[in-house]
Amino acid sequence: MFELSATSVFLGVVIFLLCFWVVRRPKNLPPGPWSLPIIGYNFKPGLIHEAYMDLAKKYGPIFSLRRGSFVFVILNDRESITQALVKSGEFFSDRFVPGHFNWSIPDPGKKGKLHTTIAFSNGKPWVDLRRFALPALRSFGFGKQSLVPQINLEARYLSEEIRNLRGEPTDLATTFSKATANIICQLLFSQRYEYSDGEMSRILKSMDEFLSLIHETDLVNIFETLIHTPRYKPYRESIFSDRDFIMSHLNSHRETFQKDNIRDFTDAFLADDISKEFELEHFWRVLLDFFIGGTDTTASVTSWTILFLSVHPDVQRKVQAELDTVVGRGRQPNTLDRPDLPYCNATLTEVMRIRPILPVSVPHMTSDDVSFRGFTIPKGSIIIPNLWAVHHDPKEWNEPDTFNPDRFLSADGKQFQKNEAWMPFGVGRRDCVGSQLAKMETFLLFTNLFQQFEFKLPPNQPNPSMRGANRFTMNPQPYKICAIER
Repeated sequence: MFELSATSVFLGVVIFLLCFWVVRRPKNLPPGPWSLPIIGYNFKPGLIHEAYMDLAKKYGPIFSLRRGSFVFVILNDRESITQALVKSGEFFSDRFVPGHFNWSIPDPGKKGKLHTTIAFSNGKPWVDLRRFALPALRSFGFGKQSLVPQINLEARYLSEEIRNLRGEPTDLATTFSKATANIICQLLFSQRYEYSDGEMSRILKSMDEFLSLIHETDLVNIFETLIHTPRYKPYRESIFSDRDFIMSHLNSHRETFQKDNIRDFTDAFLADDISKEFELEHFWRVLLDFFIGGTDTTASVTSWTILFLSVHPDVQRKVQAELDTVVGRGRQPNTLDRPDLPYCNATLTEVMRIRPILPVSVPHMTSDDVSFRGFTIPKGSIIIPNLWAVHHDPKEWNEPDTFNPDRFLSADGKQFQKNEAWMPFGVGRRDCVGSQLAKMETFLLFTNLFQQFEFKLPPNQPNPSMRGANRFTMNPQPYKICAIER
């Protein structure tokens, strides 16, 4: 009787998989690197946007690769991103949900429930949630001038916290997060926390774990079932902690709700017909999107701004000179001052260009087969806009790796000038829901802090890394700073 050896069986399986892999590859895809069977492209350790830029140098600004059963198409220049997300938005506006995020979203259609999240839903759930959320948030000042006093009040609390450090070298990252968390918590829950509050410290630690424990190249992104293994227990625990924090607010609001006294966004949900479509027990995930988006991103921009202006004290002096001339010391800055503060505006814009908080945008997905720039991209392909590549493209920017606020100023330095290649909040139908609040908040925190403090790196220490941490949002690597009251 003929017997197959284990080696023969193994080789046969490998050959079969390789043949299957080649045959099933869609035709006319953008070029790209060889991918391993089953697993797909094997990334080296490091920052994902840098890996994409290296591949773009070899394969061009539009390339593809496979991860698991998914085709990924990476867009690395302004033209391709704008054409896909703006001009062809009807085909490129679905959202791909990485495995660990999908696991954290309550009942995404599994038991007849709706996909309860704004950031990662598609179709009718996304339309309904966004249609409810934006007007509801705006009614509480979201992105409006009426919110300025509340943000400036938190800026005063933040300044007092920093003032109490008396110039001692300190890592301020968590302090910034407490300030931004308070601003969004007041919109969502009518709640503000003291900076010493233990519950807020705990939830911010949990949020940081949520954003940093799983990198974009992790296999759980494409093989969701891995989330149940012991390796991902800390991530699961961080989600449970986030959920419990938000559910405590939801339950409290349910008990104290009065339809003629709408206090905040959560009450607006309870009063709206949308609460009949989305169960309260699942709505926590929508609130988590807003809490994280409203806390981490603005805090990170503030951290990067402090770091860059400490490394570039000449820029810091120009910012402070402009603030002294336009605002003075007798009042807090206001968003109405922005047109008269072109150098401050340009500096903040340059920080967000050179270190975009989301260097790689939240992934999109094609809703149908689509012909794009001479290629055929199949339905269900994952579209990755590499915003870092656009922000560092020498075709768009002179010396893009150099920190230079003047690039956003007119020749005489008196007018702020936009650049269409600046897109830290994404573009198209799925751009950042909270971009207006983020722009207002980052400007007010930035101008308040530099009006009152001079920021210096501790003496006799090497400059901190400017490369950024490897996490979902790109924060600076930990550093200490001395805040000297002016």
